[in-house]
Amino acid sequence: AAWLRPLLRQELVEAARPAAEAFRAGLIDVFGGSGDTCPLLCLLGADDLLELWGKGGVCRQDVARWRAVARVSRVVERQAEWLWQVLEEDYNDELRGKVLQFSTGSSSMGREGLQAFVVEPADGSDERLPTAMTCGNMLQLPRYSCRAVLSERLRQAAEDCCSFQMA
Repeated sequence: AAWLRPLLRQELVEAARPAAEAFRAGLIDVFGGSGDTCPLLCLLGADDLLELWGKGGVCRQDVARWRAVARVSRVVERQAEWLWQVLEEDYNDELRGKVLQFSTGSSSMGREGLQAFVVEPADGSDERLPTAMTCGNMLQLPRYSCRAVLSERLRQAAEDCCSFQMA
């Protein structure tokens, strides 16, 4: 048992130290400060930091806020209605977050929520995946024939997008 404590210290503390120091240096570089102190971050608590960096996903209640700021093209009104149903009823928080990330570049709504979201038509039908323009918070939906197809194609696009990120 005497060997376990040093081993755990090495694996859990010392091995992570270079990465933690690089992270701290990056934060100080971005937010300002010197040495080990970043004045802006001193104002934030653990919950605030988790909100900024650690939280991913969209809870079911946030779908209503998301929908409230959405502008939907009349051409895809039916598909957009299915979209909100799928997000509220079929997907979990993590998958909703992936859809949001696919559409906006962010996996969480944040404190202020979304300011705008656009649902526009895309070319194609049941065989096509949706597309997105993250710079405009825009989701482009083909004219799917039913909710089940929309659900499956959106899931595939969101999961493929989130798995294809640079590390």
